[in-house]
Amino acid sequence: MLVDCDIHVGYHSLRDLLPHLDSATAEVVVESGTNGLGMPSYPWYHPQGWLRGDTYDRDAAAEGAQLVGQTLERVRDAVLDPFDVTVGILTPDEAAAFAILPNPLLAAALCRGYNDWLLAEWLEHEPRLRGLLVVTPQHPEAAAAEIRRLGEREEIAGVFLPGAARIPYGNPVHDPIWRACDDLGLPVAVHTHFESVGIAGPVTGAGMPDFYMEYHALTGAGMFGHFASILCHGIFERFPRTRVIFMEGGLVPFVGLLWRLDTAWRGCRTEVPHCVRPPSEYVHDHLAWTTQPLEEPPEDRMLAPAIEGLAPQRTLCFSSDYPHWDFDDPRQTLKRLPAEWRDAVSHRSAARFFGLESAVPA
Repeated sequence: MLVDCDIHVGYHSLRDLLPHLDSATAEVVVESGTNGLGMPSYPWYHPQGWLRGDTYDRDAAAEGAQLVGQTLERVRDAVLDPFDVTVGILTPDEAAAFAILPNPLLAAALCRGYNDWLLAEWLEHEPRLRGLLVVTPQHPEAAAAEIRRLGEREEIAGVFLPGAARIPYGNPVHDPIWRACDDLGLPVAVHTHFESVGIAGPVTGAGMPDFYMEYHALTGAGMFGHFASILCHGIFERFPRTRVIFMEGGLVPFVGLLWRLDTAWRGCRTEVPHCVRPPSEYVHDHLAWTTQPLEEPPEDRMLAPAIEGLAPQRTLCFSSDYPHWDFDDPRQTLKRLPAEWRDAVSHRSAARFFGLESAVPA
């Protein structure tokens, strides 16, 4: 059995969402700019392309396009069927940019349209798939309303928040989002995406990287800010049913950050009264990580000891990151991990984290 926690899908054009948008938003999508509304995107380009060459028709893609939509048939043929995926969790590509738009009302309307499109075009046609709701961290009340509107549907596995953000996710401004997730028992996926774009701050405290290679290696930096914020604000004490999975932010640096947070907590815990335990003690019950991109040390034997501080036998979940250029084949990923971890990483941990026990038998 296999649960793939990160299969990226997207529309071919924002106009694909028109049947699911209110009339005012539809007019903005069609009439804005010189040929319709576009989304902000990365200032860097991958030098060999964002996507695997076999996942799209290069000749049919628009010149200069960064992210190209997928089809259900292609995802079945490239991921679900060849790897015998029991459950695949769909994550957004360009739609993650709704969270970095300066206009929160437009962003909320686009999120509603995208989520309805995802259900109508994908989730209602393939029982092996589950989706993450795209919401607006820049408009927490609208995000909470969207979570409550669709979050109880069986096809919905959780809520998606990009690494790109105006304010770290533990800050109380985001409490409506956490409260809605807590009420419905929905997990949150914080996924590297669109840092340094739109209303989001730079991916590092040093400022903007010059090269895509730098950005890709540093994406975890933004994730660390959310990680520390969530723990220090006591999100898991105030909203005890919440769970958070960190996607595409790497693994090894989180171990050192946890150690540093524990040390700082011992000396500063009166400053963070809602964090009532050492931060590392929240790992087992509330946190998880996806495998991709799994660090590649000079020798594979160095990997497992380096991430033991994350309790990977319980918290590590397989992800392929399809269709991106650094897609991970599950056979190769699992082979790099200790044999005693593989069942948990391939399906058990994700089934528990996302509440998929009925779809993924023990």
